[in-house]
Amino acid sequence: MEKSKIETYLGFCVRARKIALGADDIEKQKKSVFLLVCDESISPNSFKTIEKAREKFACPLLITPTDTLGALLHKPAVKAAAIKDKNLALAILSVVNGEPQFKLYSGGTN
Repeated sequence: MEKSKIETYLGFCVRARKIALGADDIEKQKKSVFLLVCDESISPNSFKTIEKAREKFACPLLITPTDTLGALLHKPAVKAAAIKDKNLALAILSVVNGEPQFKLYSGGTN
């Protein structure tokens, strides 16, 4: 099976250590978050944390289908991630339009 470009870019983020995994780690970030990614199956309290981070960093939030983020990162328990590199975040966002299963969050109910 061929890797998607998003999986490749997330792999680059992991190798470059430009990613924060999990809602708790995202909450601890002080600066430089350019993209938030979370799974549809994230708990409501964790989603509130992600929404606060989105407002704090004024960055887009990408919603992935259930259990997709963990599979893309090869870490099944991960439900949320923060991309801390501007160029990798822009690269992921540029590919999202071609992949209809990913949705950009605009606030309110999805």
